[in-house]
Amino acid sequence: MDWATLSAFAIFVAIMTGTPGPGNLTFMAIGASAGYRTAFPVIIAAELGSLLLNLCVAFGLGQLMARGGLMVNAFKFTSMAYMTYLAWRIVQLNIKPKGEVSLPTFWEGLLIHPLSPKTWAMSLVAFSSFFAANGMGLYENAAILTAGFLIGGMISHSVWAMVGVSILKVIGEGALMRGITIAMAIAMLAATAWSLLL
Repeated sequence: MDWATLSAFAIFVAIMTGTPGPGNLTFMAIGASAGYRTAFPVIIAAELGSLLLNLCVAFGLGQLMARGGLMVNAFKFTSMAYMTYLAWRIVQLNIKPKGEVSLPTFWEGLLIHPLSPKTWAMSLVAFSSFFAANGMGLYENAAILTAGFLIGGMISHSVWAMVGVSILKVIGEGALMRGITIAMAIAMLAATAWSLLL
């Protein structure tokens, strides 16, 4: 892979991982509700899920997803159901008293990217645009694809979680924070629904 293509891929990753989506909005909400230390293990779990997804795309599952059919319809249903569940978990962080609601777990974080239509779209577009016909071996392509998204995701998820922490410091807990948390949950569902319609 030449430097021009690698640079274009890096820019693509930075833009796609940095924009709002289920993962970023989830980590912003966790950061705003419980701080970065609480968000960090869930970020690590999400990155492991991203690693698995990108390996699947690199080794051919992306071709099956691109064909559509029953598998894609099942994915869409499962994705929307899980993101609705995750949105409800996020909302509960601020509408119930502290201690009454458990924070999102490592295992819940692990499913964020494999069930995120935005993440699938990013990976499929990246692979078809930068790796499908670049003359490199399958393992080399898989390594660059997964490393790129791991680095980009780790940075962007951490930044979004820290933005959440900053929001909490500025406005504190209360009605405004509850409103922001609910808005983030709604935005996450809207982003998921929009991705599923594309």
